[in-house]
Amino acid sequence: MTTLVEAPAPPAVVRPRSTPARWRGCLLFGLLTLLYFTVGAVLMLRYNIFEGDGVFRVAGATFAMTSRDPHLAAIGFVWNPLPTLIAIPILGLSDWWPELRTHGLAGALQSALFTAGSALMIRRIALDRSASDLWRRVAVACFALNPVIIAYGGSGMSEPGMLFCLLWCTRYLLRWIRSAHVGDLAWAGIALGVGYLVRYEMIVAAAGAAGLVVVITVIRSEGRARTNAVVLDGLIVTFPIATAFALWALAGWVVEGHLFSQLSSQYGNAAQVQQALAQESASLHEQWWNIDQRLLAMQPFLGVAVFGAAAHSVLTRSAEALAPLATFGAVLAFSVWGEYSGTTFGFVRYYVAAIPMVIVIALAFWRPASSASQEKWPKALSSRLGAALTCASLFVAIPVTAVSMLNPVIGNHQLLFGISSLFGRSSTVTDSPWHRRGFINERLLADYLDRKNLPDGSVLIETFNTSLLFLSSENPKQFAVTSDYDFKSRLNRPWELGVKYIVVTQSGNASIDAINQRYPTLWDDGAGIGKLVHSSQGAFGKEDFRIYRVLEPTDDERPPR
Repeated sequence: MTTLVEAPAPPAVVRPRSTPARWRGCLLFGLLTLLYFTVGAVLMLRYNIFEGDGVFRVAGATFAMTSRDPHLAAIGFVWNPLPTLIAIPILGLSDWWPELRTHGLAGALQSALFTAGSALMIRRIALDRSASDLWRRVAVACFALNPVIIAYGGSGMSEPGMLFCLLWCTRYLLRWIRSAHVGDLAWAGIALGVGYLVRYEMIVAAAGAAGLVVVITVIRSEGRARTNAVVLDGLIVTFPIATAFALWALAGWVVEGHLFSQLSSQYGNAAQVQQALAQESASLHEQWWNIDQRLLAMQPFLGVAVFGAAAHSVLTRSAEALAPLATFGAVLAFSVWGEYSGTTFGFVRYYVAAIPMVIVIALAFWRPASSASQEKWPKALSSRLGAALTCASLFVAIPVTAVSMLNPVIGNHQLLFGISSLFGRSSTVTDSPWHRRGFINERLLADYLDRKNLPDGSVLIETFNTSLLFLSSENPKQFAVTSDYDFKSRLNRPWELGVKYIVVTQSGNASIDAINQRYPTLWDDGAGIGKLVHSSQGAFGKEDFRIYRVLEPTDDERPPR
């Protein structure tokens, strides 16, 4: 006799529940992207306040898309390529929204995406550290609502991309220090490699990260395996950035003849800094005082955080709090050295890494739920230190930064000058609001040329000083630009190759301007090849642009080939 026994009900499928739900992170990312982009768009469209370098990166993308000779190498090799490459697909929407190109809003969206991603990365670090919901939100707010982050989040600059990659790398370094999982170390290396395609400062961050990895591996390893472990871990974390470094240098050498255009090109940072520093000087005391002001204005608890990270590492015998020092700290140290030595400009935005660095140090004080119970340092006390530093960053550091960024000595660049003027503060030693007049004259000049309905390649421009003119034009193909394959030919024999007009600039950068180098007297008298037909003022109220109609020179005036 067969007895039927009721089969037990299958166990209920327990779906893993994300902690917290994944959609919250996606919503946070979307809202912050909208916030930063909106701020950047309002500043650009309503108040004509923008950061010049951010718009110039968009110009590089347009050279690659809409110039007479569209090619990817037209983005240039002085700046790292990733921010410009991201702007290229965004510019595809400019047919529906022209301001993405004409006002550089494609760059604003690029940087807004990176800044929102940085906030999301801080959220992930807080989750890894088992911070409570409250402290996780406070940590995200410390970064996302910082006024400098909001101001530069939609500026089109490359700093947001660098912060994202630094946070990405630091997160996986923290995970690797606790787990020793090689996959985490690989992700940290990938973040450094991607970061090098954003800003050159990632090299020093990679050096700091590699140094930390080597020291930890030496301590962890024993016997004969130590050497192999050190070599392998060092290769894993440095191979991606070494590859990116080599490929980018090789591409620059093949296309432009410069391995490192930032250093050796006439358009590079080195040439610009030397020319600028030749016109001004500061005493040793003034340099250090300015550096201290900018660092403390960006994050007044930076020193406390660094000391706390060192003390925490000694007392807990854990290197986790040292991870942000190795990455962010290396970048800040390079910025300090660069300003002091005159290698870089002393812009306050170069110290923006101090903001997330302090937040990540605070989060590193939290002990993850998987921490070993035998750790000597009390877990509760460690978390309280992290909470105190986070609260100080939210309730003290943010107001200090908000006030300091309006100080013209500290907030010493175009974007912050413009924001300061919205609050009725004088941003320069003069009352001339030059930071609100940028781009206007280029638009008027572009309209003047557009109305002539000129054929392709009939206006010769040096894009180092006239990128905004190219962006503003409704007929960009009328310009023969520096990245065109036939630019040098047209520069040498404009009257033979269809050039009707040459736009000449006088902005203090004549030594790195190809047109001024070729015809040193063109601005003054036409150099025997042009007749002055139009003149325009620049943002400072002085004559900055002259348009010469090209004339065929006589045999006596004809320049040498």
